[in-house]
Amino acid sequence: MIEIKNLHKYFGKLQVLKGIDMKVEEGQVVCMIGSSGSGKSTLLRCINYLERKNKGEIWIDGKLVKEKEKNINEIRQQVGMVFQRFNLFPHRTALENVMEGPITVKKEEVSHAKEKALALLDKVGLSDKAHQYPAMLSGGQQQRVAIARTLAMEPKVVLFDEPTSALDPELVGEVLSVMKDLAKEGMTMVIVTHEMRFAKDVADQVIFLNEGVIAEEGTPKEIFENPKHERLKAFLGQIQF
Repeated sequence: MIEIKNLHKYFGKLQVLKGIDMKVEEGQVVCMIGSSGSGKSTLLRCINYLERKNKGEIWIDGKLVKEKEKNINEIRQQVGMVFQRFNLFPHRTALENVMEGPITVKKEEVSHAKEKALALLDKVGLSDKAHQYPAMLSGGQQQRVAIARTLAMEPKVVLFDEPTSALDPELVGEVLSVMKDLAKEGMTMVIVTHEMRFAKDVADQVIFLNEGVIAEEGTPKEIFENPKHERLKAFLGQIQF
């Protein structure tokens, strides 16, 4: 579903990604872990072309992503993204937030978009919050609306950029529960996360980034129970899970 070849990214003279090669198969859940500044979020943003790469190739569902606006817009419809901050429209209800993309981007009929949006809000456990505005919702509820909004575009892949990092601890579980359900349904997901227990329980593959390179990758069992890279051992040693 995703193939990345020799990806490099600079910000000025600072090289953040140093030749990334990775594959994500259809239906796979890949969790990316690592210290802050290791390049995880930048890699995710390059996949969705929120950041322009400096070198390398990105393939989505067998198609090479080219530096053309039309091509990139098509890719963004196939590759949804859920951010740390929920980025909901504050002047629109939960229902209207979920309907927005299908109506404005995909030109769906309002009645169809509304029916789909209501079903997705029910899916994330928020059918009773459809007509409430973001300010009336908890952080966890807002993030679940954001997930429903992403799913409304019917993407082939969903990218999650630390989706629970802005939440109070007691709200983290409700968002992770929705993500676990998506994993069970076979949604292809790439997740940047600090939730190691979640990664251990849900991921098919775990990637450890360190200073802009993939230092180690493997199954959760290999990464968490038998780490080989000294930096990974030190990283896991600092975390309680």
